[in-house]
Amino acid sequence: MDAPPPASESATIAITNYMICLAREGGAEYIHFLLALRATETHFLPKTFKDVAKIQADSKKRWLESCLEELKSLKDRDVYEIVDLSKGRKVVKNCWVFNIKSDGHY
Repeated sequence: MDAPPPASESATIAITNYMICLAREGGAEYIHFLLALRATETHFLPKTFKDVAKIQADSKKRWLESCLEELKSLKDRDVYEIVDLSKGRKVVKNCWVFNIKSDGHY
């Protein structure tokens, strides 16, 4: 097992990198790490896309990159098509669900 990241890295990046390392290796240490992280969790999870604009720059950048990645994935799989709204029809609405996955990805 690699040692925890050096203190010179920012705390968020250090924790994320360490968590990714543990996720690759798995095992009891990974489970203990996740439980400890959850017990002391300080992550701000945006509720709406507008909330992303209100968070710290490093987290904001990661959330925006993740949103763009998700939109690109949807477009690449032809999940939607942009068309003119027909008279008498309603728009299909959507919402973003923000969460940090167990492997550290946003």
